[in-house]
Amino acid sequence: MFRSRWGLRVRATVQNRVMAGAVGINTKKVDRVTFALGCGIAGVAGAAFTTIASTGPTTGSLYIVDSFMVVVFGGAASILGTIASAFGIAQAQSILQFFMTSSMGKVATLMVIVGILMMRPEGLFASKVRK
Repeated sequence: MFRSRWGLRVRATVQNRVMAGAVGINTKKVDRVTFALGCGIAGVAGAAFTTIASTGPTTGSLYIVDSFMVVVFGGAASILGTIASAFGIAQAQSILQFFMTSSMGKVATLMVIVGILMMRPEGLFASKVRK
C-alpha cells in the first residue's frame, strides 16, 4: 500500500475520488480490483478457519467483538497497531481469565480498552494526518 503504484492509486481513490479521477486514475477499476482482492483474502481466511473449527450460521458472532476491539484499539489505518493490539488484548484476556471467570476477563479487558480510548481516541498507533 505504501511502496507500489497500485497502493498509491488505492490511497488516492480513498482520500479524494474526484481528484484521483481528474489525474487519470480509473477509480472504478481500482474499486473492482480492491473489492476482488478483499473477497479473495476473506475466502482464504474462511477456508483456513474451517480447518480448525466447525462452521455454521453463527460462526462469526463469537469473534466479531474481539475483532472490532483490535482494529479500533490499534488504530484503523495502522497494520503495526492492529498487530500490537491483537497481541496485547489476547494476552490480557488470557491472564485475566486465569484469575477470573471467562466473561469477567473479557469485561475487564473491554473496560481497560474503553478507558484508554477515552484518553486517546485515535487508537494506539494513529496514522499521521495534516489538519
